[in-house]
Amino acid sequence: MRVEMNVAEEAGSQGLTFPPAQDYVELRGNPQGAQQIPAALENLPLRNFLDSVNAPESLFASFGASAAELPAEASAASPGVFRSRVTLVFSELALNLQRDLYEQLAVQLAGLLLRESGDALSCDLEVARCAFAAGEGQCLRIALTARAASVEQARIRWGLGLARVQQALLYCSRHMRQKLGAADASTPSS
Repeated sequence: MRVEMNVAEEAGSQGLTFPPAQDYVELRGNPQGAQQIPAALENLPLRNFLDSVNAPESLFASFGASAAELPAEASAASPGVFRSRVTLVFSELALNLQRDLYEQLAVQLAGLLLRESGDALSCDLEVARCAFAAGEGQCLRIALTARAASVEQARIRWGLGLARVQQALLYCSRHMRQKLGAADASTPSS
């Protein structure tokens, strides 16, 4: 899998807002929520991904998910192209204000995904600015693109690739939870 990572600069880059003003579906603690997202209804792998990354044992919450076939002219080398984009934040809002946590997450996630061989899948990871009620923070945008000889093959590759991204995110979540727990345990109480 090809992986590209981008960290938005503090100044000058347009940020997002969490929660968004329109079309936001709260998925944490709402197992049926993914059924309200059209892209998740049309794509079972995306629905499974959203259910998993928004589960109580995950550190993440999603806002914004899309999946679609790209027009054939978008890539002459591969007639079948399927792409998704998901935006994630940490479910504990205070963590979203720590830029270094997002950078660590992106680096760890990229390292896990680079272990996959082949170039039929590409994953773009972007640490982007995001406004929260508590202040300016970050979010992680994940775009996964699959290429194949046909759209049907690309959609299958995309589904398998999305499952791999899901596994890597849950691994990162467990690792970060342990690390954050260890840091809390070492902080003296007053």
